[in-house]
Amino acid sequence: MNPVYVIGCCGSGFSEEAREILRGAELVFGGKRLLAAAAPLLPEKAECVELGAGLVDALERGLAARGRRRTAVLASGDPLCCGIGGTLRRIAPGAELRFLPSPTAFQLFFARLGEPWERARFFSLHGDAASLPFRALLRSPLAVVYGDAKRSARAIAAELVERFPAAAGRRAAAGCNLGLDGEYIAAGTLESVAADAAAECSLSMLALLPDRTAPVPELPLGLPDGTYRHSKNMITHPEVRAIVLAKLRPVPGVLWDLGAGSGSVGLEAAGLCPELEVHAVERNPERLAELEANFRHEGLRNLHAHAGSAPDRIPELPEPDRVFVGGGGRELPEILAAAFARLRPGGVLVATAVLAESAAALVNALAPYRCELLTVNISRGEPLGGQTLLRAENPITIAVYRKPEKETRLS
Repeated sequence: MNPVYVIGCCGSGFSEEAREILRGAELVFGGKRLLAAAAPLLPEKAECVELGAGLVDALERGLAARGRRRTAVLASGDPLCCGIGGTLRRIAPGAELRFLPSPTAFQLFFARLGEPWERARFFSLHGDAASLPFRALLRSPLAVVYGDAKRSARAIAAELVERFPAAAGRRAAAGCNLGLDGEYIAAGTLESVAADAAAECSLSMLALLPDRTAPVPELPLGLPDGTYRHSKNMITHPEVRAIVLAKLRPVPGVLWDLGAGSGSVGLEAAGLCPELEVHAVERNPERLAELEANFRHEGLRNLHAHAGSAPDRIPELPEPDRVFVGGGGRELPEILAAAFARLRPGGVLVATAVLAESAAALVNALAPYRCELLTVNISRGEPLGGQTLLRAENPITIAVYRKPEKETRLS
């Protein structure tokens, strides 16, 4: 066998085992800084390939052409923690990879802070200019977030304060250039990190430290309608949304939100179950724009918006484990049949209706697979002559269908 050695390096250099491998290396991949650190150990004839913007292409070409040469790939810290190890596993699945990790940046960070980290949640925004799962971050008692040149520790702290101003006083710390010359650690609050020019560093991370006094965002379950952009009251209201999510029982996999409107059901499902990929379909351009704005605000990666009608989009979507149908009009029977046909065995489909005709469609469609049919009646209190009137809203019909684990022929 001719393994590829994936070698981690920390500020103190390489381990003795790694140094021995590098002394005999013939082909070495790494960033400019890591190649310079390894240079004194490498044989004169060793070929060095600097990895930059085209990292994946350079690795694929280099590994394909390496032949029998002894090969090493250099990484910072632990290659399997937000590092190049995952990339190598993806682009070279047949290669024998041997990993030699060093302490990773977050370990050095928590060591400098003197904070136990075994219960920390890890988030990486490296190379991701869009997402910021601020609810999950701020609800974590202890979290560490990897940034990059575009989103430093300072920038991430500022974004968190902007999204949820009540968290400005949350205990936090910035760690920059950990293990390198110019290392910088600053502990304080999210607000102080957001104002710290020294935390504007490409090699930086942000820690959210335990703070029982700090306010946290509410659990994304039946949040007020005002949380989301919507128009003409076209949104599944909080109480109904909470019931729908309880009936869907989100699990890791794929959820379709058909006739998504503002996307509130899919958003809350994605927030409750980060391992769930949500595909929201909306045909109305105005509502689609609101849906996309809501997706951006929540900063979750597991959300995908699709323009068009549900019947047109259903054949193109990945097979679902869960389906929510919040609209459909005259096409509702067609949508229910098509969605249920693609639902995976054991999957759940939940549909709601306001109109009498739509409610009738829920009664008649997929009857052998319907496990629940209910009507939700909500009345809201409003002032009237110094007292309170309970004003009834339109009743909502909810149908729940489950696909058998093993399909049986109906008699």
